[in-house]
Amino acid sequence: MSTFDTPAPIDVRLDAGVVNIRITASDRTNTVVELRPTDEDDESDVKAAQQSRAEYANGTLLIRTPRPRAFDFSKKTRSVEVFIELPTGSQLHGDASVGNLHCTGRLGEVRFKTSMGNFAFDRTGPLHATTGIGHVSVDRADGNAEISTGTGQVHLGQVDGTANVKNSSGNVEIDAVTGDARLRLAAGEITIGQAGAGIDAKTAMGAVRVGAVARGSVELKTAMGDIEVGVVEGTAAWLDVHTSFGKVRNGLTETGQQPGPAEQTVEIRANTSCGDVVIRRA
Repeated sequence: MSTFDTPAPIDVRLDAGVVNIRITASDRTNTVVELRPTDEDDESDVKAAQQSRAEYANGTLLIRTPRPRAFDFSKKTRSVEVFIELPTGSQLHGDASVGNLHCTGRLGEVRFKTSMGNFAFDRTGPLHATTGIGHVSVDRADGNAEISTGTGQVHLGQVDGTANVKNSSGNVEIDAVTGDARLRLAAGEITIGQAGAGIDAKTAMGAVRVGAVARGSVELKTAMGDIEVGVVEGTAAWLDVHTSFGKVRNGLTETGQQPGPAEQTVEIRANTSCGDVVIRRA
């Protein structure tokens, strides 16, 4: 275990192999790092932990753990547990060959990448998270959020900024986003609770649901699945909706009049090849 004096938020740099990372951010004036083997009875884990390093200088904490060897077909895991307790608002940048990342408390900017592993955050600043296989969960992002996973579930709570999500296989759910949202899925359902701006959401297979939208341009598309959009009361809506095999249900009142200059307006384009399209008041 290593302890460093850190009276202000720090920048954590991670260069890791196979790891499980737990970060706890709180109001404190020091940073504590513990590196230990995932399995104390596994010789490869013990050796990997012994070879791992944590160094701190000039506001930057650098942590390195051994990388897997190329073309290594042995059953050695070489897995290390990384525990970090640091000041609130600290930043995180890094990548891991294989790694789970679990963060509690409020962090600053986060940029992290792994080929396989799950991510879980309480609260971050601007967020850029990439995993080849794994789930991503974020309670709140104070800034733009960019998420990518090959296979996994994505859940974003409150995003105070734009949201850009790519997922090859798995559902994506956003509770609320203040900026534009762009989502691209190959297979999976899309759910957005409250949208504060425009939406561009497309999935090849799965339903698309938007609970409440008030302004901007909304484009929703799926090859197979229902589409449902809620329009906030008092917002005028321009609709271009289509389904090849299904029904269109429009719960809005058609006025035939152009909205006034002070009225909020939203343009909705919704297209599904097989499924129903429902437009309603939120």
